[in-house]
Amino acid sequence: MKRRGIGIICVVLSAVIFGFTPVIAALSYRGGNNGVNMALIRALVPLPILFFLAKSGPPKKINTHQKLTAFFAGVLLFGGTLLLYSSYAFLSVGMATTLHFLYPIYVALYEALFQHKCLDRLRVCGIILGVIGIVFCSGIGNQMTIDLRGFGLALVSGFFYAAYILVLSYESRDPMPLYALMLNVSIAGVPLCAVVGWLTNSLTVSLTLQAWEFAAVAALLVSIMGCVLFQKGIRCIGDTDAAAFSLLEPISSIFFGILLMNDVPKLGTMFGSMMIVAGLFFNAMGERKKVCQSQL
Repeated sequence: MKRRGIGIICVVLSAVIFGFTPVIAALSYRGGNNGVNMALIRALVPLPILFFLAKSGPPKKINTHQKLTAFFAGVLLFGGTLLLYSSYAFLSVGMATTLHFLYPIYVALYEALFQHKCLDRLRVCGIILGVIGIVFCSGIGNQMTIDLRGFGLALVSGFFYAAYILVLSYESRDPMPLYALMLNVSIAGVPLCAVVGWLTNSLTVSLTLQAWEFAAVAALLVSIMGCVLFQKGIRCIGDTDAAAFSLLEPISSIFFGILLMNDVPKLGTMFGSMMIVAGLFFNAMGERKKVCQSQL
């Protein structure tokens, strides 16, 4: 029970951090930053601290398979990060994060369409609510206009994050030290972000001092605290329960967006976001029910 409590606390704290840092990242855009550049900063800035923390822990040999798993996880994580951070230039942070967080529903649809698994009523209800939420957030059928580039970037970023979560769950069967894991994940992200930045001509150092500060704080909070807490939570309570408690992420992102950026969503967007969060809740409860039944 104590281990489960620790896991819940870790996931909840990581969700608040993940909801807070996108707002800081978006604030750095006002000082000359952009999504691709921000993703590279997130991968690069924490490396010295992660290296020190990884080396200061108890010595443990890391095999090639673990390194390859961490590298693959890094490619998925920063692929999704590139898309999500780029969407902030077109969408509000709260809405982009909510759309990004549809990844559990993507998994449910994949199981139904390609693995021919029968979904229970809770998960079907979750999918329906998620689709309704997407419709309202997109502004289809009303006078609200939305940039479809940001809408698409945020949606697709969720696919990458879904795959990243599955890889993390696989990694927990043969775990490596947490800071060593995040070090290898960040190392994988550096060349990916650098190449994308070079191809899109998005790399720049011409940021204001405040923009550099916002970007550095966001990078350190996510990599040193958020990702480590989340992976610790997965190891304690499993990926299913971790996904359920992570529902605080889009909620906290909307809250911090309103608080720090005065980014008050329109009524249709707010309703759509509420439908998505409700859909995620039903999906998480259905997934939890399935896991409990399999353990009987």
